[in-house]
Amino acid sequence: MEKLSEESGLLAALRSGSASAFEDLYRDYYRMAEDLVVRYHGTPEDARDVFQETLFVLVKKIREPDFRLSGKLSTYLYAIIRNIWLKKAGKTAPEIRTDHSILSNLDWADAATKQDISPQEKEDLLAAMKEKMSGLEEDCRNLLRYSFYQNLPHAEIAVLTGYTEAFVKVKKFRCLGYLRRMLKDTQIFKNL
Repeated sequence: MEKLSEESGLLAALRSGSASAFEDLYRDYYRMAEDLVVRYHGTPEDARDVFQETLFVLVKKIREPDFRLSGKLSTYLYAIIRNIWLKKAGKTAPEIRTDHSILSNLDWADAATKQDISPQEKEDLLAAMKEKMSGLEEDCRNLLRYSFYQNLPHAEIAVLTGYTEAFVKVKKFRCLGYLRRMLKDTQIFKNL
């Protein structure tokens, strides 16, 4: 509760243009921006530019009358930083891949990929997986996308989702279980 009130106070100070609030924001969150940008092949100079743009976006957003921060400030900032950097670098967030390599990344598909199955059966399995993924709850869908399609580490997923790293691991296991059960009921999986 104390962290939430600290963040509320910081946001109020930022709204009013307090120089010390900007210094606090920089001290507390710049390192996160630099780590992310450098991890995605940027430079420290790129990180400074991205963080400046992030501050601009944040201040613009928090000054909107209907702005409500529904999660942690760090999660919100991380999303802004990541989006700005991906745009600057000319990249977009990865979409769901429908290539065959994704099957080998999912433990439940091991049996299917170890068998000699035709290319058509693999395509059918991928189509069924994509369909069943859309039937999962949004938080499960996002967690599995972050984990398997974007190959993000648990710590990064925790920042994006606002969960603890330990909960990310548990939630990922549960979501895979849901997906596995849904797929086992499909005709293509029964035929394998």
